[in-house]
Amino acid sequence: RALARRARAVAPLARDASSTSKPLEFDRLRAAFATTADAAPRVSATVDIESANAPEAPTRAELERRPRLSLVDAARWVKANAKAKFAESVEFAVHLGVDPKRSDMIVRGAVRLPHGTGKTVRVAVFAEGEDAEAARDAGATTIGGAALVDEIKEGGSGTIQFDKAIATPGMMSKLKEIARILGPRGLMPNPKLGTVTTDVAEAVREHLGGRVEFRAEKNAIVHVMVGKVNFEEEHLVENVATVFRELLALRPKGKGAPNASKYVRKAYLSSTMGKGSARLEVSDLVDAASALK
Repeated sequence: RALARRARAVAPLARDASSTSKPLEFDRLRAAFATTADAAPRVSATVDIESANAPEAPTRAELERRPRLSLVDAARWVKANAKAKFAESVEFAVHLGVDPKRSDMIVRGAVRLPHGTGKTVRVAVFAEGEDAEAARDAGATTIGGAALVDEIKEGGSGTIQFDKAIATPGMMSKLKEIARILGPRGLMPNPKLGTVTTDVAEAVREHLGGRVEFRAEKNAIVHVMVGKVNFEEEHLVENVATVFRELLALRPKGKGAPNASKYVRKAYLSSTMGKGSARLEVSDLVDAASALK
């Protein structure tokens, strides 16, 4: 009971506890990023997509010399450079000016993309009774309590047939038995990400509706899938802007934390099989984030 009370107190759905609930000072952020020293030329007008094509994978030095694109132009560039016979995924990568080794500089969050990811997501819910029924009605593909935990414990990773996992607070003590199986795959429910919740139905709908989770890696880079190359340009733009707005809201505060101009070092947009990445103008990302409704 104590565990359940603690979980209810600290684990509302990530959407409800979103750090973007506090208004961001976009004018100040825009000015900070616009004055950041950067030798790369900026391109704000529509780019010549054909001349931007890369016949071979560019070197790091070549990437650095490429012009920074507006978000709209970058989305157009990525779509034009996608040559695979399938709809490649589009990835948004941001290099942050934080030290992930410091516990007070860990950047981790979740956000629901307005246009989804374009990927079919299989959601598992560890729950029993009415919660299990609610999860099934909401569209979860795998539902179970102690029996499901035991099945995974005995069968190992081969029994995992889902992409996301949600649990009720009461199931967490049982889930510890398979933490070593779920954890390395990023499937262990976490109160901070809203995947441990008393409202499993809403959590399932969030994931099926395009919810993505992200975390700065050891190199301080955040990678987020923001759609497919067959998305409309404006849909990719809105998805990227939504993620970037959340990243801005998650900027660490306190002693030693980066100020606004040093928080975002570089940002790129690319596709799964594309050769190279489109480097983004950070101040334009701020504009796109501030334009969201």
